[in-house]
Amino acid sequence: MAIDTLLIEIGTEELPPKNLNKLSTIFAHKVSQSFTDLGFSIGKVEHFVTPRRLAIQIFQMPEKQPSRLIQKRGPALTSAYDQKGSPTQAIVGFARSCGIDVSELKVHESEQGSWVVFEHEETGKNIIELLPKIIEDALNSLPATKRMRWGASGIEFLRPLHWLTIMHGANALPINVFGLTASDITYGHRFHFPNPLTLSHANDYVQTLKEAKVMASFQERQAYILQAIQNLSEQNQGQAIIESELLENVTGLVEWPVPLFAHFDKTFLDVPQEALISSMQNHQKCFPMISGEKLLPTFILISNTQASPIDNIIVGNERVMHARLSDAKFFYDQDRKAPLVTRLEQLKNMLFQKKLGTLYDKSQRVSKLAGQIGKSINASSHHCERAGKLCKADLLTEMVFEFPELQGIMGYHYALHDGEHHDVALAIKESYLPRFAKDDLPLSPVGMSVALSDRLDTLIGIFGIGQIPTGDKDPFALRRAALGIIRILIENELNLDLEELLLLAKHGLGNLIDEEIIPQVLSFCFERFRSWYQEQGISIQTLDAVMSNNPTQPYDASLRVKAVNYFQTLPEAQNLAAANKRVRNILQKSNITFNLQFLPEVNATLLKENAEIALFEAITTLKIQTLPLIQQGKYQEALIELAKLQKPVDTFFDGVMVMIDDEALRKNRINLLCQLSALFMQIADISKLAL
Repeated sequence: MAIDTLLIEIGTEELPPKNLNKLSTIFAHKVSQSFTDLGFSIGKVEHFVTPRRLAIQIFQMPEKQPSRLIQKRGPALTSAYDQKGSPTQAIVGFARSCGIDVSELKVHESEQGSWVVFEHEETGKNIIELLPKIIEDALNSLPATKRMRWGASGIEFLRPLHWLTIMHGANALPINVFGLTASDITYGHRFHFPNPLTLSHANDYVQTLKEAKVMASFQERQAYILQAIQNLSEQNQGQAIIESELLENVTGLVEWPVPLFAHFDKTFLDVPQEALISSMQNHQKCFPMISGEKLLPTFILISNTQASPIDNIIVGNERVMHARLSDAKFFYDQDRKAPLVTRLEQLKNMLFQKKLGTLYDKSQRVSKLAGQIGKSINASSHHCERAGKLCKADLLTEMVFEFPELQGIMGYHYALHDGEHHDVALAIKESYLPRFAKDDLPLSPVGMSVALSDRLDTLIGIFGIGQIPTGDKDPFALRRAALGIIRILIENELNLDLEELLLLAKHGLGNLIDEEIIPQVLSFCFERFRSWYQEQGISIQTLDAVMSNNPTQPYDASLRVKAVNYFQTLPEAQNLAAANKRVRNILQKSNITFNLQFLPEVNATLLKENAEIALFEAITTLKIQTLPLIQQGKYQEALIELAKLQKPVDTFFDGVMVMIDDEALRKNRINLLCQLSALFMQIADISKLAL
């Protein structure tokens, strides 16, 4: 049986560049997994993708599937034969379905019981028989929002298919897939090498394409492009802005990358550089250049052709770039003719949500709420209210209409041009932060106030009208809004009560929203809190310990999480966690609950045993020592002090019986345990840490 390299190449019209490498990875995985499931033992798998092809090489690929022992389970042995040992209808029917006589069946015995089974050896198939279904299943499984049809066949794929290359070693496998018959023919670069290329062996694929101006490996092209951009940047005394998403898209657009350096007119630098950068990246798929933080009138483009003279490509791209930047400059000049504040009335024509009103209504609510929050964090209420009113106004500008990703950013520039206070302008920009999970946060007090207000209003409003996110559906991005609130409060160290903030936001919507919505939204936000910390490696036990106290202040809760996470590393932690769990069990069995503010007192005169006296004294001392630490939010320091309780607690449980017949002594000892539990519960329920 021949073992050689298997090559599969699907030739297409230009594939969408976004997530091209992901498609290639999935295709390769599906094909190789199918062979593995069929019993093949295969070697290394490599995958390739360009705008015009998906390809996979499987090394050490047998040409034939190994024979397999197929076992089909029938009825249990107890129901296969009657008391006389004659076959029942169950086993007769099973044998008939297998096409054999009852005498040919076997018995399989195991710890779970005995069954009648049918066994036969299935002869392995040649890969030429298996490949059509394997390839079609793999292609059909590729994720796609839209598929195309071509011709009259009704076949659907991401793009029309043009050729199919399948080889096993030096042999072409002329199978038919999606109406195409495979061969040993492939194609190079569309312009440089348009004629067919005949492969002599599957191993020659990569080198043959490279000679035909096609760099088949996505990773190789991406690394080449990245290095070339960095080299051109250094040669021209600048630094390219290289966004990973743009780099991936550009890699998916070219088969033979040719990096080129180009210029644009310096006069365009009068336009805010964010607009120029957005235009270059999103519309022209080029890499802007900066020096320090200042944009340079240059850019790097990646051509898919190696023309001669190369200047023609550069000049052509510079001409297109000039037209695009001219549009941006026109929008910028036009927008500045009308101050932002004059656009507020137009917001009345932009619906936020049918039941929650227009964007004008929302901006008024955000303004009022931002002013209230601002008072709590030493921000100017006047500036907060002004920024809240103006934060959506730039949505009506031509620049933002053309470049939606500039919302807030253009509002900042237009507000400065209008003579608004710098804090107001900055808050307009910061109100959109964070835009995604790891994005920058608003840093100015006014910006924090507006950013929080916008998200709080959205959460309360959308929850209030019953549009709670379910599964993957979250049209108003409420999960992102909740995480944004959590991050702003925690990372900016704002010790605000989220429940109180939600109540303020609810008041802004009047009687439209029921107050019972607040606990739901609070719980929703703290679910994001849990998920966020779990992603950072914090254990579920630590989070459960902190969440047991039903926190409402995210920053304070985060301090507790970090403190408990550290406490777990102490040698005393497990013993104390186990002891606290034992205490909780004793209190639950005794139907005793206590309030941290009103703890049952311990009668010192009823303490008889040395161990309970020592524990009482330790608790009394540590209560005094840890109180100021807890009041200052120094929970880690407090837990370090409380770790000193391990020895007296262990001694107490080793030598003192709590549930004794003497009611007075029993009650006093339970009260002592209440005091012990309360010391820790001021920070977290560490009984949750017990293994």
